[in-house]
Order: sequence, then C-alpha cells, then structure tokens
Amino acid sequence: MKIIKAAIGTDWQNLLMFASVGASGAIINLLTIWILTSHEHLYYMSSAMIAIEISILWNFILNTRITFEYKFLTVGHLLDSVMRYHLASLLGICVNLSTLFVLTEFIKINYVISEAVAILLAFGFNYTLSKKYVWRVPSQS
Repeated sequence: MKIIKAAIGTDWQNLLMFASVGASGAIINLLTIWILTSHEHLYYMSSAMIAIEISILWNFILNTRITFEYKFLTVGHLLDSVMRYHLASLLGICVNLSTLFVLTEFIKINYVISEAVAILLAFGFNYTLSKKYVWRVPSQS
C-alpha cells in the first residue's frame, strides 16, 4: 500500500510541476505570439508556430531539470529525447493550432485569448505522452 501511495504522490507532484512549467511556457508562448503579431506584424498563425516551438524547447529544458529531475546518459540520448518530446507534442500542436484557428476565424475571439484556450486543451495530451514517451530510461539495444 505504501508503494501505491508513494507512486500516486509522485504522479501528483509530477503533474503539478509539469503544469507549473507548462504555465511558464504558456506565458512565453502568449507573449511571443502577441509580440510577433502585434509588433512585428506576422500573421497570427505564423506567430503561433514560432511561439509553440519556443515554448516546447523551454518546457523540455525545465521539465527535464525540475519536473522529472532527469539526467541524460549521452548527447545522443538527449537529442533522441528532444525529438521524442517534439513527436509527443505533435498531437498537442495540432489541437492547439486547430483550436486557435477556429476560435479566431469563425468565433471571432481575439487570437491571444484563443491561444490561451488552445494551450489548455493541448495540456492533457502533452503531459500523458511526455511522461510515457520522453522521460524514460532508454532501452539497452
């Protein structure tokens, strides 16, 4: 029973840390999309793609260090994990960009608010896939 309680506690701690890191990434994402769209006059969807990539890298670094306290064995393992994180984030990116576009173009919500909603929707996908797919011990092949 102690093992189960400890596992649940760790999962909740990881979830809260992942959410905190995600919140900091969301702030970076929203600031980036706003700056690129409002001040640099990029199309909001182009701004969103750039903002998403910046926040993905930000979140990867912080989740590696803070949430999962993970140490990469080799540079190859690090690069493999960065690629895995991008692949794990792909579904979240699709959810994010689709939501952003629909809310902004069809429902006429401001693009920054639309992006905030899109980030929240993508969060669940990102956490589940990241935990199972990215921060794991590599197989010995």
